[in-house]
Amino acid sequence: MPCKIENVETETWHRVIEDLLAEGFVEVYRYDGFDAGIDYNRFELRNPSDDELVVFEWDNWTEGEIWGAPERLEALLQKHQLPELVEIEESRAASSRAWGKV
Repeated sequence: MPCKIENVETETWHRVIEDLLAEGFVEVYRYDGFDAGIDYNRFELRNPSDDELVVFEWDNWTEGEIWGAPERLEALLQKHQLPELVEIEESRAASSRAWGKV
């Protein structure tokens, strides 16, 4: 089942994105609405070697969320001392774009 990490502080959220890009993940989607980075933001990163998708959402009320495979999120949780994993319903995950291998 797909999982997410909620309430990720903004600076840490950006650091996790930078780390995955440095590891070889590729940005496949970036929200570019007029309020990008002000009220809302979203990035989707994909690992070209195995097609793994990690989704990052942010808003100015709850800060960052990171969605992905439990194994990836567990590794990020340990490395960046993030809050605990939250399982998400399959229907919620399916409605949030294509999930790849999540």
